[in-house]
Amino acid sequence: MKRKLITTKVIRYLFFLLIIMMLLLGLYLSVLHKNSKGDLSTALNNDELLIDYTIDGSLAYALINTKGTKEYGDFFIVFERKEDTWQRTYENDFKNLMPWKVEQADIDGDNIPEILIALKKTTPYDKEIKNRMFIFNYQNNILARKWTGSRIAGIWREFYPMDLLSTPGHELIFIEQAEEDMEKVSVYSWFDFGFFMIADSVVYPRIQKMTMKSENMLEITYFEEDQEISLLLTVEDGKLLPKKVD
Repeated sequence: MKRKLITTKVIRYLFFLLIIMMLLLGLYLSVLHKNSKGDLSTALNNDELLIDYTIDGSLAYALINTKGTKEYGDFFIVFERKEDTWQRTYENDFKNLMPWKVEQADIDGDNIPEILIALKKTTPYDKEIKNRMFIFNYQNNILARKWTGSRIAGIWREFYPMDLLSTPGHELIFIEQAEEDMEKVSVYSWFDFGFFMIADSVVYPRIQKMTMKSENMLEITYFEEDQEISLLLTVEDGKLLPKKVD
């Protein structure tokens, strides 16, 4: 009888634990939905397209196109989540900058994330339209320029903010054009009022994917003679070198 009573209590406890887990899962999925692109899209006007976005707690930083063009945005908009909806709190006209990607990163290690926006534009000293980067701070409905220099890296087509090294702040990792159909990876870090290159790699065929595996370790994937190749790279003496296999 005593054993049966204990078994009943265990079953009740497990059932109660299962209910709690289901409630937590539901809450997580609800939050995940509220942070999703689909949910953010419902806050747009009928003629607007969501180009790219990043979410920081209750704020979403988004690039919006109002002309039906999917390649780049013409407005930078900040949304704030209030209860179950996203509401606009700030917008800035970027139509002459052609922005196409927005990310967040703490580039200077002060624990305040910056907003990184990739865009296509010319400069006073370079009349060719190329990928550039503007970096901002956003506080109290004010978008302040932190760095809007004419160039980081060479001719690049993609960037990733990563906390790759043990130094303060996030590094910026670029996929740069090296020569025809060949690319390299370069790592840049913030210093004082600009960026300097920490390391770069040798050239590879067009890089399909790049991810951070651990501290000081990147994995790149590329195709060579129709064969997919994955390679681990680490920073060593100013170079991104293939990791040696023990």
